[in-house]
Amino acid sequence: LALRALDATQFGLWVTLVSLTAFAGFLDFGFSNGTMNLLAAAKGKDAKEEVAQILRQSLRVLLVLAAWLAVALGGAWLIVPWGKLVELPLETAGPAFAALACVFVAIVLSLPLNLGHRVQLGLGRGDRAFKWQAVGQLGALVSVAIVGKVQPSLLAMTAVAVFTPLLASLANTTSLLRDPRLRPSSPSSREEGKAIRTAIRREGMLFFVLQLAAALAFSADLALISTLYDPAAAGSYAVVQRIFSVAPLALSMLWAPLWPIYRSALAKGDFPWVARTLNRSMILACLFAVTASTLIIAGFGPLMRALTDAPTQTSALLLVGFGLWSVFEAVGNAVGTFLNSASVLRFQMFATISFAVSCVAAKVLLVASGGIEWLPWATIATYALTFVLPLALYWPKLLSAVRNRQY
Repeated sequence: LALRALDATQFGLWVTLVSLTAFAGFLDFGFSNGTMNLLAAAKGKDAKEEVAQILRQSLRVLLVLAAWLAVALGGAWLIVPWGKLVELPLETAGPAFAALACVFVAIVLSLPLNLGHRVQLGLGRGDRAFKWQAVGQLGALVSVAIVGKVQPSLLAMTAVAVFTPLLASLANTTSLLRDPRLRPSSPSSREEGKAIRTAIRREGMLFFVLQLAAALAFSADLALISTLYDPAAAGSYAVVQRIFSVAPLALSMLWAPLWPIYRSALAKGDFPWVARTLNRSMILACLFAVTASTLIIAGFGPLMRALTDAPTQTSALLLVGFGLWSVFEAVGNAVGTFLNSASVLRFQMFATISFAVSCVAAKVLLVASGGIEWLPWATIATYALTFVLPLALYWPKLLSAVRNRQY
């Protein structure tokens, strides 16, 4: 829809700007994920009062964090010479900077508002969590379609894409705070509140490092292409990237609610069920991703003509690379869901940092010398060496540690 409403340069900018909202997922310093793990463990132990206290304290932590982030982004907006960093035509620069401001505001607001989704998942209410998320995404889709027809500008398209989902997040969080079952019977003492906030920060910070490293590795592609080539090339690449993300994205609808379910089962001591479910999830992920990638590669030409009303020239090397990476990503996400639920974070942290650094370095070298079709292959090679191989060597010891840990 956006590709049809904007020209090539504006579309490349729009894709890049909207992708920046992914940074909201780690700018909460992992506190939402830490909250979800604590809630799932408390629910597994049937500690209802602890659940209510965790919800209140986590919201307090995120509101304070959002205030500090607003100050930091406001300072960056005034200090950083954005005009010199991005060389754009005069008629595009103004709307681009205004659209960037919208993204900054949306990121700040999303910190406390997106907590509701994680809380619902932690409480085993996946149906409610995805209901609100679906409402927000559907609203964004409809808004983009309408604005694309009525007022197809970069600023307007960016604003509706980043703000509309936040309205659903606001409704979700509000419904949680009004739920009488999630209200503490009495205010927590100063010591209890401090202990809960410390636990949220301690586990959250490890998630933050993981998310930051992953964002560096996976979000660098479009910015790298825009810098070394042009925004139009980034837009073309993004279309292919989005199409192949269908399989991992579809599977994420299973992994998101499975994460807190793993945690609750571990808190109850039901490790055999966790092990069986993990094995089945990896097999499912592999089969689904292989099938989806094969179908996309085989029908890529007709699919692109249907989406863009124009023929496309995409190298087979790029298509096969994205197809193979979607399999790695799908299986890796299945394993990562289990590791996150079990708080196996230090191993992931070191592996992911190694992956991020080597991945970005490899991408810079390959894009500069060989072209953008080598980007997914750089991701595959560095992921296999820095994450898959160490995980295979460490796996028996890891499972033993998870089995014997108290949650």
